[in-house]
Amino acid sequence: MNGVSQMRKCAKEEICEDIMIKILDFLPSKCLAKFKCVSKCWEKYIADCRCRRWIQKPYLVGFFCQHSEIQRELRFFSSSQSVIDGTFDESLDNLFHSNAHLVAASNGFLLCNVKKVHYYVYNPATSQLLVLPKTQICMEDDEYNPPPIGFICKVDNPDNKDIISFTIVRYAIPAKPLQFALQLAVTIESFSSETNVWTANKIILDVPIRLFPCTLTKSPSASVIDGVFCWYDDSLQITVYDSIHKSFWDLKLPEDMERGIGCGYLGSSAGGLYFALNIIFKGTVIVWYLASNIRNRDAVWVKKYVGNVKSTVLQCPEDFGVEGYPHIEFNNMVIHPTVPHIFYLGFQRNIISYDFEKDVAQLVNIFSGGPTMKRYKLFPFEWYQWPRRLL
Repeated sequence: MNGVSQMRKCAKEEICEDIMIKILDFLPSKCLAKFKCVSKCWEKYIADCRCRRWIQKPYLVGFFCQHSEIQRELRFFSSSQSVIDGTFDESLDNLFHSNAHLVAASNGFLLCNVKKVHYYVYNPATSQLLVLPKTQICMEDDEYNPPPIGFICKVDNPDNKDIISFTIVRYAIPAKPLQFALQLAVTIESFSSETNVWTANKIILDVPIRLFPCTLTKSPSASVIDGVFCWYDDSLQITVYDSIHKSFWDLKLPEDMERGIGCGYLGSSAGGLYFALNIIFKGTVIVWYLASNIRNRDAVWVKKYVGNVKSTVLQCPEDFGVEGYPHIEFNNMVIHPTVPHIFYLGFQRNIISYDFEKDVAQLVNIFSGGPTMKRYKLFPFEWYQWPRRLL
């Protein structure tokens, strides 16, 4: 019996959760309903399968790129060349306030802010602009240390998918030197399109933590999964806010990450949370996947991909405009919104896409004569249906 148990245990360990879900995804719904009773793990796998089947596939995916100082210099880059029924100005030069910063994107909408406390939501497909009320709390920040913010748009009424609602969440960072002290509470300010008001709540933390800002080298905005907002900040930690259960905590990073030799990035793709470490001097990027539940405070990270992007680019330097460059330093990156093994990376004046599964790099754009990619922020973008109207 011990041998049989050991074989079953090994077989269970060999099939990872992602592969199991992909296998079950091929089965019809009636079979899935029967297999729910096999075990709690199977019940979870089948719930994930059904959720994935109902998730809409975007019509267009890509990313926005905005200069950190010249706000009007905003560009959209599509990962697909397919023709879409409608109009979309990819430059968007004249559609933004002269001092507006793009701070987040979700479900085909953009969140921008002007003078730190004024926000508006914009639909690039329809040029619809919704100006939000002034925030209640003036969170002290500067150009390079904006307050952590999260933005999520969703369809609330399945019968009318042209109308969506949205939620914005941000929290206050203590002023120096207080930000280096353990915080016993955190102030969360949120906005709901359903109520059209900002609300502020003070949450007493179960475990005190230090709160730090998210600079431009970190994730520009929160990754949001099932109502849970996740930020990666300057203290090399992930802060998490559960908007449903009104709780706040810090999430541990992968234990085997090589600390002190690179910069990290946190992003979501295809419903999963991913952490990437850019080992700058090696030109290598390591990607982990959060295998545990997003609400589980004991994070379980699984290493998914390791790619030497620098080596791949330097195999054909002329294709990327880096002839004679012995060293390439990747300054920023974002994950593809729907394909987790594809990342967009910026270096010098170039933006490339890199496929970890195929070890293939492709040139997306070269900013000839302009500033280096250190001056730009990248925002992943999904466009599901248009036109869509804000609630």
